[in-house]
Amino acid sequence: MQTISINGRFLGQPLTGVQRFALELTRALDRRIGAGALPEKLKDARWRLLAPEDVPQTDEFRHIALERFGPFSGHLWEQTALARRAAGDILVGFGGSGPLLHRRQLVVIHDVTIFRHPEAFSRAYRVTHKALGFGLTRTARIATVSRFSRGELGTIFHVRPDNIPVIYNATDHFSGLVPDETVLPRLGLEGTNFFFMLGTLKPNKNIDFAIRAFDALGDRGWKLVIAGALDRSGVFKADAPASADNLIFTGRLTDAEIVALERRARGFVFPSLYEGFGIPPLEAMTQDCPVLAADIPAVREACGEAALYFDPRDRASLEDAMRQIMDAGGDTSGLVEKGHANLARFSWDKSAETLLSTLSDMAAPRR
Repeated sequence: MQTISINGRFLGQPLTGVQRFALELTRALDRRIGAGALPEKLKDARWRLLAPEDVPQTDEFRHIALERFGPFSGHLWEQTALARRAAGDILVGFGGSGPLLHRRQLVVIHDVTIFRHPEAFSRAYRVTHKALGFGLTRTARIATVSRFSRGELGTIFHVRPDNIPVIYNATDHFSGLVPDETVLPRLGLEGTNFFFMLGTLKPNKNIDFAIRAFDALGDRGWKLVIAGALDRSGVFKADAPASADNLIFTGRLTDAEIVALERRARGFVFPSLYEGFGIPPLEAMTQDCPVLAADIPAVREACGEAALYFDPRDRASLEDAMRQIMDAGGDTSGLVEKGHANLARFSWDKSAETLLSTLSDMAAPRR
């Protein structure tokens, strides 16, 4: 019997984009296994989720058995305990890492930001993940999350892009959330027009750029709401903008609070300079929030015709986009309807189907 093991290290990590991808794809796989919706070569496979001993216990997965073990965690656990336990299995890693000596392995590398924007990471992180990237592209089967990232992986690691399957992110998990409306009065946003952003201090996220563009529009009674672990002293590279009173830094929010803000916002602003895919704009589309997005390849691939694009290096371009939303009486560009059509291209079930097709190929008898 073929055993397929999933690297469950993500279960002990904070839930950011990569971990969300891993969690939702594992959930989708669990549903498909339960329904018997598997390729013929995988019908009789045994599925398990392998994780370090210190990750939280969960009974969420009904058809994928969780096994926690090993005295270590992190990369050391992967290269030792995981490598031993998964020997002989097909091993699946959703987070860009895995045991270098495991030869029957599929690893999803989401992007090459460490090469394109190295200033966003510590030296130790860069060294570790560059070594993993070059090693795994020689010993494992590689997948990624967009056609753009597929080309980037080919360029950086000198591998054939046509051998890299694309497994898209999706937003099913977001569309069914119940909004937590209490966040609106708490932030003083009832009856207020505002733009909404999700931010981190990584340089490629371009947060300061968006703040400066909003500031240049003057005091029009609107606010710019920025969610994430940010503070003003960390964001601004120079003096605070003149409209600082119209900026709201919320700190970390729950998904339910984010949903409430996206439902009430007049626009969602996504100014990134570099992404492997760009899931936050799609999440905003699930809440009928018009999207203003940086005109970069991965975001174009994700958003299609459902966003108002701007040049993320030209502040006047974002100012014009914001002004269009401010001056419009409603969604005059039809972005909400276009967003609905765009979202139909993505689902975790479709992504699981792509993954299963790749695993089926890997399950073929070895010669």
